[in-house]
Amino acid sequence: MKTKYKLKSMKTFKTRFMGASLFVLALLSACDSDFNKVIPESPDLNSDIKYKKPKVLYIIADGARGTSVRDADIPVLKSLIAKSVYSWNSLADLNGTDATNWTDMMTGVKKEKHQVLTEDFAGNKLADYPVVLQRIKSINPNIRIASFASSSVFKDKLTTGADVSESFNNNDEAVKVRMVDFLKSDTASFVIGQFSGINLAGRASDYDNSFAAYKTAIKDFDTRVGEIINTVKARPTYKEENWLIIITSNKGGQFALPPAQDDKTIFSNMNVNTFTMIYSESIKQTFIAKPFLGNSFLASSVTFLGDPEKTVGLVSPALSSNFNFGDTTSFTISVKIKKGKNPTNVSRGDYYYEWPSVLGKKATSGWGDGQGPGWEFSLLQNRWRFFISGGTDFRNGYEINGMEFSGDTWHDLTAVVERKPDGKKYVRIYTDGVLGVTNNVGVTGVGGSVATPAAKEVELPGKPNFDNNTQLRVGYTGGEINGSFGKINVELAEFKIWKAALPDAVVKQYACDPSMDVSHPYYANLLGYWPMNEGAGTKLADKGPFVADFTIQGTYKWNVNTPSLLCSPNNTNLSNLVPKNADLPAQILSWFNIARQDKWALDGKVWITN
Repeated sequence: MKTKYKLKSMKTFKTRFMGASLFVLALLSACDSDFNKVIPESPDLNSDIKYKKPKVLYIIADGARGTSVRDADIPVLKSLIAKSVYSWNSLADLNGTDATNWTDMMTGVKKEKHQVLTEDFAGNKLADYPVVLQRIKSINPNIRIASFASSSVFKDKLTTGADVSESFNNNDEAVKVRMVDFLKSDTASFVIGQFSGINLAGRASDYDNSFAAYKTAIKDFDTRVGEIINTVKARPTYKEENWLIIITSNKGGQFALPPAQDDKTIFSNMNVNTFTMIYSESIKQTFIAKPFLGNSFLASSVTFLGDPEKTVGLVSPALSSNFNFGDTTSFTISVKIKKGKNPTNVSRGDYYYEWPSVLGKKATSGWGDGQGPGWEFSLLQNRWRFFISGGTDFRNGYEINGMEFSGDTWHDLTAVVERKPDGKKYVRIYTDGVLGVTNNVGVTGVGGSVATPAAKEVELPGKPNFDNNTQLRVGYTGGEINGSFGKINVELAEFKIWKAALPDAVVKQYACDPSMDVSHPYYANLLGYWPMNEGAGTKLADKGPFVADFTIQGTYKWNVNTPSLLCSPNNTNLSNLVPKNADLPAQILSWFNIARQDKWALDGKVWITN
């Protein structure tokens, strides 16, 4: 039976939104449906059809920001749309280097594997993850390959296996002239052209059409593409050939979006905004739009900072005791969080943190000698963790790692601790309503990783009991922090604690709701509810039965009526919904009817098949 509590000043209205995970699943399903439509039907094997010889033309435009290309004067590219799978919002790698993105585009794996992190290719693992040219030659050495590059670095580092490989000292016109001459009669089945003019123009000004040189460079590229494609279609053998033409950019470039257009997701990072066109006479027009990015959320919240500001909100010791649960009680904790950038942390990403706690009821953060019992939510790299300790036969510290979530937009983190009839306690953790554990090493047999989270609950050993005399806290706490990687910069909102284990379906349904009211099925089980939206002052009011208000200490600021998104898919999930650089080698292999092998460990997906 649910315990009844009288709640203070609860909202009586509610707008329900479906959880982000449901939107993403629906969109993925829709994408699958759309792309099935563009795959040509299988031929009648009993007919006398003469199969055309597969050919690929792969054109790369460095620094061509997708939305700038879309809005430029590009009659040739637009003429291809009717028979293309295309997007103006495809994605490059976040590190922004030409070398990393070229290598994604030529190997079909991401930087975590090929390790091309700098423009000098230092420390690369191209011997383990060779370019697609070598993959093709290993299966069919008779496929003739040619590459014509504006950049000598591209030629020297990424065209191993080509029968013809030339570079032209950053002269796009020379690249075009050579390609046109070559394509008139050569028998090559795979021809690559890499152009640098747009990128050079962007570096000299900015990567936007408001700069005349950049806009002109895009138009010049479009004209060159037209000459190359006209040459292909004028080939004497064109009717016997089945051409796939891929035209894309390796990365975007720096441009400050107007604030009204900045949704704080990866799609507002102009450095990774590319365009992709996959053209063939045999496919149907398919536009890949920017996917669902989350629910609208208007917040007035405090920015909690780490040392030296040490922003923290504390409940009084007397009232904090109401949030002890003993060893027999089930409970649920949920909070909305928005990560900000850590200006001292640039080497591992803007939103990468190591181990700082952001809220909890525990004397010190994380692992450490002599730590007492308790629980906390901490940031872990680009993920988060639910850290717990205390109890009979329960080891001194136990972390359950959640899924990755992006920065500068709001996300919901939820931990459910349930005591079941067998007397044991189990933990389920959710990120934006999606159940998932990402411990790289197995946790009581559950396992899970960043790439493949385990959608399972975790059985806790012994008899866990997290009771303590520590004050309930939001914000900074001392303990396990890895230097500058542990300096928090977060906003918190909609903090809730229930004296009940919320069922899986309830967590999923309500995780991405922007507020809480009496229509929630576990409303009566709330022990504490802090909207944290006062907009001013030092108090964060509790609308639960104990009126256990937080008092803010340290240096802080309020962010009043700030619009943002809630439950935006993380960058990894978003990059699976639009084309990305690492997809293109897989697409090329598919066109040549070369089956990808497991040992190649390719990261890309195929958008159309031959």
